[in-house]
Amino acid sequence: MAYITEITQLKQACLHHIGSKTADDGIVLSGEPLQLDEASLKNLFTYCLSSFKEGETFCFHNELGLQFNETCACVGNLFADPQTIVEQSRNLAKVLYEHSEHPGIKCGDFIVAYFTDCQINGYVTDAVGLYKCENPTSFLSVVCEADNARITTLQGLDLKHVDKAALIFNTDADEGYRMAIIDNTNRTEAKYWVDDFLQAKPCADEYQHTRTFLNATKAFITKELPATQEVSRGEQAELMDKALRYFKENDTFAMDDFNQQVMGDESLSAGFGLYVDDYMAKNDLEPAESFAISESAVKKSQRSMKSVIKLDRNFHIYVHGGEGLIKKGYDEETGMEYYQLYFKKEE
Repeated sequence: MAYITEITQLKQACLHHIGSKTADDGIVLSGEPLQLDEASLKNLFTYCLSSFKEGETFCFHNELGLQFNETCACVGNLFADPQTIVEQSRNLAKVLYEHSEHPGIKCGDFIVAYFTDCQINGYVTDAVGLYKCENPTSFLSVVCEADNARITTLQGLDLKHVDKAALIFNTDADEGYRMAIIDNTNRTEAKYWVDDFLQAKPCADEYQHTRTFLNATKAFITKELPATQEVSRGEQAELMDKALRYFKENDTFAMDDFNQQVMGDESLSAGFGLYVDDYMAKNDLEPAESFAISESAVKKSQRSMKSVIKLDRNFHIYVHGGEGLIKKGYDEETGMEYYQLYFKKEE
């Protein structure tokens, strides 16, 4: 499991219930940490950490300054003194409740957990986990008695599914810490978890830079390029494949090198440079002329950057390289367009 070392431990956890503020449900606050037997501790550990995968990281943010981010302040106080988990988890529950105003937000259970010896970017440190369960799972419980067996329906947490979560690492505190986020609800009202409660933004690291340039490159090739010059889908597919291969085969990105190897001619490189600058400005992202390439970010983007030419509903051509081996033409006799594919061996 990502972020976990062989000695990672769940030290303490608190559970509270968050009602719907719109319905004026209020909150139920626990007065002590959870008392768990060995089996429950193991299952809670699995629930809290198994869904996190290495990838994009975030940090706390507030336009007026980090000191105005209440969640960040509570987490910082907890890192400073883990024994205050009851007090700080209650404070966090209150903050979450205040941001649960949208009528579409469900009530749910809120868990605050404290871990030791977690890992991020090769650095081992403590971590605080924040979890909200809004969709409990129904399951059947078999009860065997002396002369009878019966089944009852219970509700509880699905160990393999987390609705909303944040795993915050005790590193880079001055920059808003580093955290991994899970938000499995995509509706508009669900944004309260990331945007309002956490007030999180993506970190300007190698993962973010890699994803940003891959997204910008895809947008340039598929949208900007066809709008400004005549280019076939085959040429687009070849260019997309060259761009993806550059990110897969190199450890670092350099704009000049990328332009030379992928974009090729000077006018295309100049147009791409201007497009990237505009893309960064529109998406409020930090520009970078060079950066280390994140392998996990490339894998994440690879599926959406597949070079596929879809011809009516009859054929799909998957382009994996072979520059110059695919050409587009027009057949006057049939009045239809066609592609010529050149190859040495059929496999």
